[in-house]
Amino acid sequence: MNLSHLTSVLIVALCLTASPAQAQFGLFKSALQKGYDAYEKEDFEAALKHWTKAAGKGDAEAQYRLGRLYDRGEGTEMDPATALIWYTKAAEQGVQEAQTNLGVLYDTGRGTEVNDRAAARWFSEAAKQGNMVAQYNLAVMLDKGDGIKANKQQAAALYRASAEQGMDIAILPHAKILDQLQKPAAAYRRYLVAADKGSLEAQYVVGLRLLGGAGVQADPAAGMERIKSAAEAGYPKAALFYGVALLQGQHGMEADAEAGLAMITKAAETGFIPAIMDLALIYDTGNGVEEDRTQALAYFELAAKLGNPVAMNAVGERLLLGVGIEANPAASLDFFVAAIKAKNPMAMYNMGQIYESGIAGEVNLEEAVKLYRAAIDLGVTQAQDRLVRACEGQTFPACYRR
Repeated sequence: MNLSHLTSVLIVALCLTASPAQAQFGLFKSALQKGYDAYEKEDFEAALKHWTKAAGKGDAEAQYRLGRLYDRGEGTEMDPATALIWYTKAAEQGVQEAQTNLGVLYDTGRGTEVNDRAAARWFSEAAKQGNMVAQYNLAVMLDKGDGIKANKQQAAALYRASAEQGMDIAILPHAKILDQLQKPAAAYRRYLVAADKGSLEAQYVVGLRLLGGAGVQADPAAGMERIKSAAEAGYPKAALFYGVALLQGQHGMEADAEAGLAMITKAAETGFIPAIMDLALIYDTGNGVEEDRTQALAYFELAAKLGNPVAMNAVGERLLLGVGIEANPAASLDFFVAAIKAKNPMAMYNMGQIYESGIAGEVNLEEAVKLYRAAIDLGVTQAQDRLVRACEGQTFPACYRR
């Protein structure tokens, strides 16, 4: 309920008290007010009827409310295209909520084609009126350069304005953008606020800053306490960091392989690929635990299923060579091919060797040369010698590009 609406209700209440004759017959209610009353009772069809009448007469608030009914599918079928029409009418009359919602429709392409410039325009209009949602949405667009030219300074100001009105979701990106603007002390203060508001990511970052003294005086003990807190609350990056510190006795922590492994496993169970890969390497090398190549392979396979190309290549290597599993060169091909599609250079190098040797099928020197060349272009220097040997006496085009 907005202030003007509240005032009209108070005036009506005073009149009813002061004038029994009016109370007997009741006071006239506008279509807008009837719509409010119906909506309050969740009689959305009646609200639609009353607000349609008021909106048709140019009432900006009714136009906004009507647009929202169509937007939400309340009292009618969900119809974002019709919502856009009514939001536009209300937005052009300065209703900030309509301007904000209109911006969302243009941003998401609901009821119209995606139009970033139109979205930014309406978010800007509402932001000028102090609408915190519009301020946040426009800040995101300016921060990312999403459809409009990036402007970090302006984005920072909008994040702050939105956060100051209670939009807590704006605090963390405000901290991040201050970092990008090379204001570490100001960024640290915002991370602290975000952490106090319950952001585990911010809690983790505060811990890292205290460890390294970025934007604040270093306090490693306090930093590890912050990281531990975020880790125990389930933030996977913090759990991985804290787990490794325990496993290896880093950052003033006493080495505790069992507790460290448990914390890293906790992070991995969330599907956090870096933690899964670390577990694979820990078991693969016996770093702090008993070496277990079969367990390592299981973690590599899990990471591969989640789309990690390094893990895909690792599984391919182990199937090819029989590490942690019985050798199966034919089965390794699927993993190498998937990794190559993801532009993994080591998979290119390995597949090149497979083609060159014919270990999993027929020899195909031309494909081997192409893959060695691609691997070299991506920084695999050891593929150079293989390329030279494979090109001896051959005339493949890839052999002559240096």
